[in-house]
Parts: sequence; C-alpha cells; structure tokens
Amino acid sequence: MRKYFRIFMFICLVALFTNCETDDATQTELSNYVGFEIMNPMRVTVENNATQSFEVKVYASETSSADRTYGLAIDGGSSLATSYTVPASVTIPGGSNVGTFSVSITDDDNLQFVAQSLVINFEKEVGLDFSDAFELRVTESCLETIVTFSLTLDIYPDETRWELYDLSGAPTIIESFGPFNRPADNGQTVSYDFCLASGDYGIVVYDSYGDGIGDAGSDYNISVGGTVLVSGVVAGDSGQSEFTID
Repeated sequence: MRKYFRIFMFICLVALFTNCETDDATQTELSNYVGFEIMNPMRVTVENNATQSFEVKVYASETSSADRTYGLAIDGGSSLATSYTVPASVTIPGGSNVGTFSVSITDDDNLQFVAQSLVINFEKEVGLDFSDAFELRVTESCLETIVTFSLTLDIYPDETRWELYDLSGAPTIIESFGPFNRPADNGQTVSYDFCLASGDYGIVVYDSYGDGIGDAGSDYNISVGGTVLVSGVVAGDSGQSEFTID
C-alpha cells in the first residue's frame, strides 16, 4: 500500500506543478492508477438495531473528461457476518479524479462488539494499476461497558441454556440462549458480548437433565477486558453467579 501511495503522491505533485490535466474531450482511456482512500482500514460503529451507510472514496491518478467505472468485489477474507450491501461498481465522474460509493450495514444478532472485517477489492483490469484492498472494521456501538460471557459445553449441549438478568430492580431477563445443538456444539467453548450499563447483573446456566455439565469442563465466566469478574460451575440442574458493573 505504501508503494502505491508514493506513486499516487508523486503523480499528484507532478500534476500540481505542471498543470498537466488530461482534459482532452477525445480522451476516454482509463487512468493507469486507481486506489481507495488513505484511511484504510476505516473503523465504523453501527447503532443498535439500526442500518447505517458509510461513504468510501476512490481516486484516480489523472482527471478524464469521460466517466470511468470500476468493478468492486468482496474479498474472501471478510469476516463480517451481519447484513450489508456493497455496490457492484464505483464511478469516477468525468472532469474529476474522485469517486464515491456507499456501504450499508445493518446491526443484527451477528454483529457484536468485537470488530469484524469487510474487505473490498477492485475487479482487476488489464493495463490498470490498483491499490490494495480496502477494509472496514465494523462493531456494534457501545457507550457503556462491553462484558463477555464464556461457557464450555459438554457432550450433551442440547441440555444447556443460559439467561442473563438485570438485578438493578426486579430481576429481568435481558439476554438468553439455548438449548445448543448436538453434536455440532459438543465440547465447544462459546462466548457472547454484551453492552451493559452500570448496575447489578446475574447469569444462570441450566442443565435440563439435572446432572450438571462437567464432562468437558463446565466452567463459565464473566469478564471485562480480559479480567474475570465471576466464574462458576454448573452442578445439578443449574449454576448461577452475580456481578456488578461500576
């Protein structure tokens, strides 16, 4: 990326001092270099249960009198699991060397508070020099404290479910999940992130068979930034712990 950036800056400086714009109305050929904006990766947050759009700029090394359109493709290295929309192409208008396209991202159950990546490439064209891929790092917006709940399942995950309670007033379930899938989730350690305001909370993990979930190590814990606040073991039909977020 640094190599392309130096090439781009050199061409811009030459254009600035020699005023060598390609404004001939008969010239329709594409520029030799096209690149994404310098802010790469772009870090964005999406509000809870909202859909937001983010503008991405692309630059050509020269100005042309004709519109220029370049194909866009999602890189296989992308990890973004939530819903999103990326256009199939981006156009740099005639008379300009800057174009824009909009990426739309929706917050759903798959978007968490740990960054996921959406990587976008140009579709390659013979005779053109393109920049490296562009990456958006996307998280759900959290103005409070990000809390992680981790749970190790045994070989009977279909007997396991959990509930997260707000204990600041009357106990209220704010999140829950389960039962898990057998055999796909056998022995897996699963983690969930929550955005919690200051207050008192409780986690309860249930075993429907009533013999606990100790075969594969039934530890569960609540942590903030890698620091464990509470941990527990499911013995019998349930295990529970309380914790406080300051």
